[in-house]
Amino acid sequence: MPQARKISNPSPVMDSLLGKAGANLKQYAYGELVEGVVVSVTHSEVLLDLGAKSEGIITGEELQDSDRSYKSLKVGDTVLAMVVQAENDQGYIVLSLKRAEKDKKWKTIEDAFDTESVLEVQVLEYTKGGLLVDCLGLRGFVPLSHLDRVHFANDLAKTAGGSETELKESLKVLAGKTLKAKVIEQDRLKNRLVLSEKDATAAYSDEAKKERLDNIKEGDELDGIVTGVMPFGLFVDLEGVEGLVHISEIAWEKVSSPAMYYKVGSPIHVKVLGIDEESQKLALSVKRLIKNPWDGVEDRYPIGSRITGVVSKIVPFGAFVTLEKGLDGLIHVSEAAGPLNVGDEVEAVITNVDGEKQKLALSTRLISN
Repeated sequence: MPQARKISNPSPVMDSLLGKAGANLKQYAYGELVEGVVVSVTHSEVLLDLGAKSEGIITGEELQDSDRSYKSLKVGDTVLAMVVQAENDQGYIVLSLKRAEKDKKWKTIEDAFDTESVLEVQVLEYTKGGLLVDCLGLRGFVPLSHLDRVHFANDLAKTAGGSETELKESLKVLAGKTLKAKVIEQDRLKNRLVLSEKDATAAYSDEAKKERLDNIKEGDELDGIVTGVMPFGLFVDLEGVEGLVHISEIAWEKVSSPAMYYKVGSPIHVKVLGIDEESQKLALSVKRLIKNPWDGVEDRYPIGSRITGVVSKIVPFGAFVTLEKGLDGLIHVSEAAGPLNVGDEVEAVITNVDGEKQKLALSTRLISN
């Protein structure tokens, strides 16, 4: 039997053919965006010609998505897809239309963020602290503090509530509305998109805000709209400038919950305490517009006089009694004639009063003597 002849070196012609074939074969990486032409469409898959002797496949699972951009594909259409697998068992490159579409949307979002462009968003529903919106097919969030005050003055003023349940109910009027907004925070990896309607409104531009701030000084009294009710205080919009009424500045009496005094959308009259130059926000007060009940307290409640009040709080060292709104006196345990409970109406004698230090001491023991 003749021996098989071993070819030690391929011919120059074969070398050339192999080289050309290798040069035409493109390697695709995960996450790469590719453009292809539809060559076949069935109910379960779409085949794309990617050129360079490569074919990609889009599975039926992708085509079952409800997004309109994945429907009505036909032979000859040119589409953009993302590589999710370099090669499957059949030798096809596995592609995703959805991921490519989402990638394009995020690129648009990133460009809008960089250029501070205005986008249109559609309100879907209220979620805690703001509105869930549709922005180019992506879910975004608009915080309540970044909504135009016109919504609080018009849409919400009649129905706005302080609790989450009431707020959710009142904000239903915005569902389906189209708003103009700017991207203020975006993170593709975390799927985080935060927008601001204020930043897209001329009245809230940096120039308008600066002009408004230049005309505001400490001590001014202004009218605004409550745009946020938080445990620590109230956010107030003053025609494009934001301010905060701290919980301690809502009333002279001790405030346990700002929501008991104001609701989102409520009109509010405030006094300017100061301006934070760095944040461009105002420190505001409501109680400074009302007479301090401690002013002239020595004249109204001289030592030795008898008063009637209601027990407002029990503490380990005694009980606080409210004489008038914002004015409480203390009955020390050593000066109590007997047990006291919140809500009890008591008669007591004033034993000490100091308006400057805001202290007023009472005794029920002296009444019984």
